[in-house]
Amino acid sequence: MFDLLFIAVVILLIAAGVTGYLFYRRRVRAKEIAAILDDPNPLAVWTYTPEEWRRAVEDEFSWGRSDGSSAQIRICETGIYLKTDSQSHLIELANGPKVVTFAGYRGTEGSPLKLRVRWKVVRHNRRGGEEVKYYKEDYRIPVPLREKDTAQKVVDFFTARLQNNLDAYTAVVPDDEPISLFGKDSF
Repeated sequence: MFDLLFIAVVILLIAAGVTGYLFYRRRVRAKEIAAILDDPNPLAVWTYTPEEWRRAVEDEFSWGRSDGSSAQIRICETGIYLKTDSQSHLIELANGPKVVTFAGYRGTEGSPLKLRVRWKVVRHNRRGGEEVKYYKEDYRIPVPLREKDTAQKVVDFFTARLQNNLDAYTAVVPDDEPISLFGKDSF
């Protein structure tokens, strides 16, 4: 009887912990989305037509679903938020330890806006040592040709930000990886 009660309490505690964690993650995500939507000076905002959205899903946004609706994208310093009638997606950019280390766009039909985000995670082990892991993630954002000036504005912003703060770049690149001048991280 005692064993059964103990197991029930453990399961209940685990369920409460998981529920609390999921609630916390949802609140954090909601705050990040609100910060992007409330930003009075977004770097870029445009709307994909239903056909452009279908192509974007086929070419780059494997997580997306083309349901015949249009989609809106909003790019800010801290992230990218995409919204359709049936779904939404958040991409964190320069939020917390993350740094945009590359931004590029050719300005031609079919050319995506390319962004590379890097960050490092430092974990302390039981012996007092540190374990450092470096991460990078690349994003390719399809840009309608009519929005090429807006996409270039995004590139100019992140490039200038990086050139003015090269320490942020070197902090998220491993020592054994070559560092490119002015943060022109190859894509």
